[in-house]
Amino acid sequence: MRPELKRRTLLKAAAALPMLGLVSRWARAEDFEPPVTFPAAQLLPPELQKGEAFEVIGEVTAQGFSNRYMLSTIYGGYDVVTQDLLEKYVAETRAIAQLRKIRSTRAFASGFASAAKSPYKGVKALIEAPVETVKGVPVALWKFGKRVGEMASGSRGDKEDRYPAELLGYSALKRKVAFKLGIDVYSANVTLQKEINDVAYASFAGGLAFKGAMIPVSLPAMAGRALSAIQYTWQANQILRDMTPEDLRMRNRKALKAMWSDSKEIDAFMDNNYFTPRHETIITMALESMQGVMNRQAVIRRASLVDSDLAALLMQRSVEMMRTYHATVHPIVRFEEMDANLAMVTSDGGLAMAMPADRIHWTEWFARTTAALAAYRTPQIKWRGVVVAGQLSERARAGAQALGLIVESNARDTLLPNEEWEAPEPLEADDDTPNAPSEAPADAAPAMGAPPPAEPAEPQPGTGPEWHDAPSSRGVI
Repeated sequence: MRPELKRRTLLKAAAALPMLGLVSRWARAEDFEPPVTFPAAQLLPPELQKGEAFEVIGEVTAQGFSNRYMLSTIYGGYDVVTQDLLEKYVAETRAIAQLRKIRSTRAFASGFASAAKSPYKGVKALIEAPVETVKGVPVALWKFGKRVGEMASGSRGDKEDRYPAELLGYSALKRKVAFKLGIDVYSANVTLQKEINDVAYASFAGGLAFKGAMIPVSLPAMAGRALSAIQYTWQANQILRDMTPEDLRMRNRKALKAMWSDSKEIDAFMDNNYFTPRHETIITMALESMQGVMNRQAVIRRASLVDSDLAALLMQRSVEMMRTYHATVHPIVRFEEMDANLAMVTSDGGLAMAMPADRIHWTEWFARTTAALAAYRTPQIKWRGVVVAGQLSERARAGAQALGLIVESNARDTLLPNEEWEAPEPLEADDDTPNAPSEAPADAAPAMGAPPPAEPAEPQPGTGPEWHDAPSSRGVI
């Protein structure tokens, strides 16, 4: 080894010795914190604690990263892990209540009865079987669509050419209703899928119409949330409303290939069944918006290793945090991979991790992760830190700071949109008279109108809105 290189190596080793001592001191197993319980009011905003059709019951268990909530609704109970999923379930509970109000109208009863007599009644058979098993009914619907020739055989031969349009039109209508309600059409919530299927079916095949349900609405007000994050998610949700799952996959794959050419990495991400079309699209759009950031493929490599539904959601939320950080705090220069973790190198010389955690405790995972961040060597780094969506225990904060890390917490409001978006106005049927009869009059004519219009043209990758955000005034990093 050349003398100057040997000297530089020895200096690095010497500089690391105090840090290694701190890691050893702060990472003793007996110091790790166990799960702790808190009243819901101490951890959640009022709108997530209790509502017309739901309530978080008992105490919340802070497990060290994601909190655990017991959610009781008038439609069933849920054991929910992470505030992000809690937001999602609360939004879905409101949506189910609204859909059931629609089901109580005469318009719905008439539309549902007419649908049973219409030439499009085959849709009902397609949507009922998959609802119990699939993450997103539209995905399964498209799989059925590939077998449309079998479905259109026999006496329906004269309708054969219209069945693809039927499938397109039904799923498009369902996505629009979901968008209006502020929920994810690919949700695994079986109760929600049953309700939204029935309403979309009555509308598509039975002629049920909604007041303004298919009219694009303006950006809803979301108090306390970062404008950049809201705008980004709003655009993503519009694309999810307007495009089929297959078109989304083609759009996302095209966008990812434009960033780098390793098809195997892209395939591993796109073929990971834990990601729904919504996960994939939000992650892809976030990476698109970070033009010029080096090593964006590291995000996709990490994402391809996801092995659960919860991990898929947390990966999406982590990427969303980094996107908003890039747009509003400090631009990201490149991504670094540290074992199973991702870090962002910022334009002001920072090396930081974005953690979509509810409340972090001093655990073995956090001790190892912060030690790795503190010890990681990469050129021109002036500061190191962690940005946490939620809270940190005092012990966890002290442990990270003892390693020389800057710690910023409670970044959810500045870096993340709501996991679900609030519907700006109620979704109503044209006839809001309750207690309608269960069947239409015997002489009612079946709805024979044409299916909804074909899908709009595919939005091109990289054509999203430009972000011109002022830097965040919160936090030191």
